[in-house]
Amino acid sequence: MSDDHRPPAALDLLDRPPAPGGPAGPADPGVPAHGLGRDGSLARDIGGYQAVLAIADPMTVRLTFIGAEGRPLPTVPGALRTGFAAQVKETKALARRVRATLAAERARVEALMAAERTWPYGQWCRHYRDHPVTGRVAHGLIWEFEEPDGHWQAATPGEDVLVTVDGRALPAPPGGARVRLWHPVRALPGAVRAWRSFVTGNRMAQSFRQAFRETYRPGPPGAETDLRRGRFDGEERRVLAGGAWRVGCREGRARVTFERRAAGSWREEPPRAVPPAVFSEGMREADLFLRLAPAAEEDPFGAPSATAEIRADVLRRVLPGTRIAGRCAVDGRFLVVRGGLRTYRVDLGSGGVLMEPGGDRLRIGPSRRTGQKGLFLPFEDEVLARVLGTAFLLAADHRITDEAVLRQIRRDARWN
Repeated sequence: MSDDHRPPAALDLLDRPPAPGGPAGPADPGVPAHGLGRDGSLARDIGGYQAVLAIADPMTVRLTFIGAEGRPLPTVPGALRTGFAAQVKETKALARRVRATLAAERARVEALMAAERTWPYGQWCRHYRDHPVTGRVAHGLIWEFEEPDGHWQAATPGEDVLVTVDGRALPAPPGGARVRLWHPVRALPGAVRAWRSFVTGNRMAQSFRQAFRETYRPGPPGAETDLRRGRFDGEERRVLAGGAWRVGCREGRARVTFERRAAGSWREEPPRAVPPAVFSEGMREADLFLRLAPAAEEDPFGAPSATAEIRADVLRRVLPGTRIAGRCAVDGRFLVVRGGLRTYRVDLGSGGVLMEPGGDRLRIGPSRRTGQKGLFLPFEDEVLARVLGTAFLLAADHRITDEAVLRQIRRDARWN
């Protein structure tokens, strides 16, 4: 799921407190395990076949039927459709429940990015690292572990070991040592770059943007918190950090405000009084809201965004290993693609395409295919996948057969 198409709960900027035990709360021991083993899988024997349910990655739950020869079958075996229909139906229902729990845990853990929350290491192991469902989310993320001297060491869970950004094994902390979710706003720029290289180099699928997350910091004292992305109507708010903070966008110049909850009421605080993670996440939500506002949709090539910068960073890392690397270059907020007929500028914020020279817009159907089998992306992002799919198509524009697209490309006689 892309950042721009998150579930309604994550996009909800309405002023409402979280439900008890909600997104910013601790991992609940009651998060269902659904009978899965620690590796996120289970197997059932059904009528001479084996049904294997497994969480393949933080986004994917697979149900596979395996025959007597040990080979996976493309569909439910015909022999199970009658006499064993009830067991097959129940197993499919279980798969749906696992998918729902996995999606809920992705959203809940991502909400913790705005929470200044820690857990004792032993508790974190039980409710995060070792949980059959939550563990599939936790293993793709970066965490920080407090050392005896108070220093925080970042690492990611490997196979029964914590792995640092330079590939070393981090000694297991004592059970009472504190653990928190790593946020790039608290890290030095060099550390953020190193973790991005680690994630892409190890093909580490993250359940949400973490290493490649947009970050925001307050300006100098006295400066307004202004996204400067035009005007919009109304006022929007969202509660963050377990109900301790509230971020709001006010109509007009898109000024963002932060309020702290105290004694049952909200009190506005200056930007520099807001915890770094809360400020960054609040500004990120406000920026996202403005990009989804009707005014932004009217101009798909509007102001650049932090998200476009993140996509540019990802492309610089993944494109060199593709067959179109020699035809592509990142130029600011655009991916420039040199085709056989024209040169194209693909906007990294919207996926829209401009043709050069002239800057005419190319209207082309959206494609979520990346264009190269096995191409790795460190997080799910619909727009980024569409940008890559468009780039692969346009790099070989001489092979396009869609007449509507070709007419646009060849509209100018100079390009016939």
